[in-house]
Amino acid sequence: MSMEQWPSIPAVLRVMAGWFLLGIGLLDLAVAADGGPAGGFLVFHLMIAAGGVLLLLRRRPVPGRAGYAVAAGLVAAAIVATTLPETSACCMEDYPGRHGYPFPFLGAGGGLHVDPLYLAADLIFWACAGLLAVVLLALVERVLPERRTPVDLSRYNAYAEPSARGENVGGLT
Repeated sequence: MSMEQWPSIPAVLRVMAGWFLLGIGLLDLAVAADGGPAGGFLVFHLMIAAGGVLLLLRRRPVPGRAGYAVAAGLVAAAIVATTLPETSACCMEDYPGRHGYPFPFLGAGGGLHVDPLYLAADLIFWACAGLLAVVLLALVERVLPERRTPVDLSRYNAYAEPSARGENVGGLT
């Protein structure tokens, strides 16, 4: 394999992942429309399909470093917030619950244990949510005013004649 083909590999992987996520999301939505699982899982299926569509976009809006940092922070905060157990309700301290969204991957009954398949599904869900956040932040950055200081070029109307004794050409005559 030549080195000229290496830059296309990430694009191929992105397109393959996009079609996979879009196919799974649409298949899950078709099953849900046929009377299958609904409710919170509908949000999961929509997010997976949206993540697939965003990966398939040829020209996705790309944010700056701040946009990526904010999106990563939002995803990390969402994973942590949905994993925390809800014990403020009456009599919930001893309830052996499972925690996580959209799938409960963290079990607290009989000791702390993690379901790796549900954890993978949750991470894919939140990765798609992060991709959506990145695209939305890039669109917001487009509408924000320019961050650089504008330079007024109308004041510079003089013409400088080049000479052999200029800045860095001394001796080259």
